[in-house]
Amino acid sequence: MRPFARRVQNVEKQNVDNMSADADGPRSAGTEPARLTGIAALRWVLRLVRNPLTAVRHCYDEFGPFVLLADVLPFYRHPRAILLDVPLVLIAGAPLHREILEDPATWRPVSLLPGGPKNSAARRMAAGLMRMNGDRHAHYRKMLAAPLRRTSVEEMGPRMSQLAEADIAAWPVGETIELWRCAQRALRSITLGLLFGGEDDESRAIAEMVADLTAQKWASGSLAFPLNLPFTPYRRMLRASAMLEDRILTWASTKRGCDDKHDLAALIVNRPDADGQPANEATIAGHIPSLYAGATEAGQSTLFWTLILLAQHPRVAGQLLRELRERLGDDVPSMQAVQESPLLDAVVKESMRLIPPVPLQMRVAQEDTTLAGHRIAKHSRVVLGTFLTTRMPDRYPEPDRFLPERWSSIDPTPFEYPVFGAGPRICPGYWFGLNAIKVTLATILTRYRIAIEPGTRIDYRIQPTIRPTGPVRAALHRQDGAFAATPIRGAIQDIVRL
Repeated sequence: MRPFARRVQNVEKQNVDNMSADADGPRSAGTEPARLTGIAALRWVLRLVRNPLTAVRHCYDEFGPFVLLADVLPFYRHPRAILLDVPLVLIAGAPLHREILEDPATWRPVSLLPGGPKNSAARRMAAGLMRMNGDRHAHYRKMLAAPLRRTSVEEMGPRMSQLAEADIAAWPVGETIELWRCAQRALRSITLGLLFGGEDDESRAIAEMVADLTAQKWASGSLAFPLNLPFTPYRRMLRASAMLEDRILTWASTKRGCDDKHDLAALIVNRPDADGQPANEATIAGHIPSLYAGATEAGQSTLFWTLILLAQHPRVAGQLLRELRERLGDDVPSMQAVQESPLLDAVVKESMRLIPPVPLQMRVAQEDTTLAGHRIAKHSRVVLGTFLTTRMPDRYPEPDRFLPERWSSIDPTPFEYPVFGAGPRICPGYWFGLNAIKVTLATILTRYRIAIEPGTRIDYRIQPTIRPTGPVRAALHRQDGAFAATPIRGAIQDIVRL
């Protein structure tokens, strides 16, 4: 048995006498935290910087589901130093996730965007929906949820199929493609086309700038040492934020008077704010970058890793192709058809279980509080180990293997499968994203067979979605059903048993 599986069983055995059962397993009350300080805590922080997923897994193996890292550098204090100005709390498992995610007023999400000094563009762009609470959050969530409801998404079905087909039909058959860029472009085309008023050069440029800025924030240098000095990563991030804000405001001004119920940016620009006033520039700059990031980043990550997993699991790829051909015939994949494809649903769910698009989520305590009955200080940051929670072997046997067939016999709660978040702040766009991934994946698979170049090295980084560190090249063939795995190398093999 792997160390991770042994640790799960040991921790559950130790804590079961102090916990009461519910639908998500034992409640978190009684879970004892492991407390690490000074050099011991610094050692784990450095491991988190180098390889976050391996680090949280080894930390869980050694200390259990609840670990507090404190006084990493007692002499260094900075309000925006996420990694070094701790306490930093690492948790895993449905009970602890539930306690955090059901109380968003106490545990506020960390923005995908940078944050920065007072009156800076970086600070304004971190003030979107994720960071709001109370009436302001309710106002904007209701406004932005309308185009993302199931009925609204299904109205988009025909157009979603057209956009997927138009992008994917242009892929160069018989040539080598860079798989990440192709997956990114396909999902971005659908998202911009359906949720932001249409794809054009400007919307694509803004999406690229948002992605770059998000990656800059989650680079370790900016997280640990947010020093506003010439030539530091933090200063570069602040300059990039100011450029992005200017570009967004110019683009958003073209949407004044636009009455498109599916355009999230037009809704922000034209609807009254939470106080009933016209949206000002700070409101627009606060919402649009995080909407771009939330709508595009997770979907393209899931599509890319699902294509990798299918390329390396020819049996599953062949079964899925047969199911799609039986249901579609010669038709272009439609939203209704993909919703009626059980194996496609299982493949996407299993891909997100094995490689969650946001494998580590972060929350900040807004006040002195408790977690599992233990005191947590205000401003403490909690890292929710989604990557670990979706691999608990009591719920997911053989957790490191890609086994879509498991979904015919399991039905986990959102806290056991928190890939879309859970509780009152569950992702409002999950139905749109899930259908966009399925339509795109079905369109690719019925047209092409993707073969990863033998010997390709596939490493990953978390920023905050999981993405490859370098190009992943693959041969693009017309679909002939001749699926075959190819030998690959890299850190992907540390998290997936191929």
